[in-house]
Amino acid sequence: MDKFLLLGAIVLSTLATIFQATALANSEIREFLQISDGYLRDMPPGQTVTAGFLSVRNKSDRDCELISATSSLTDRVEFHEHLHSDGIMRMRPRAKVNIPAGETIDFKPGSLHLMLFNISATIEELSDAHITLETDQCGSYSFPLSIRSLIPTKTKEH
Repeated sequence: MDKFLLLGAIVLSTLATIFQATALANSEIREFLQISDGYLRDMPPGQTVTAGFLSVRNKSDRDCELISATSSLTDRVEFHEHLHSDGIMRMRPRAKVNIPAGETIDFKPGSLHLMLFNISATIEELSDAHITLETDQCGSYSFPLSIRSLIPTKTKEH
């Protein structure tokens, strides 16, 4: 009986050490990237596609590569960029986005951005939008997105 108690204590101690190491590794990974200023463009009635913008800062000493994005709004999210080609601005999908160590990459209008397709949510449901970015070696990052209208709000003049 004493052998089983001793064996059980050893197993429990080993499992606790493994869980602590895993939690520490996950918290270290979470510290690589800082996501800020995330928002979606409001969609006009009848539209099912919108763009997402954000800023991704790599606080680590290693490059991190964004390899996919998912959303609570749709099953299709892609990285896109605008490129000038033969005097014409063209939008092209990108498979991955590199975030160099110590640098910030901005997803902004007319440049790198997220494209969300086949959205069936109403504007009210968009207020609960979340995006998850998956990386090659720097973890997974989920964050909420605010909604910004393309139409400027009118202000009263006095």
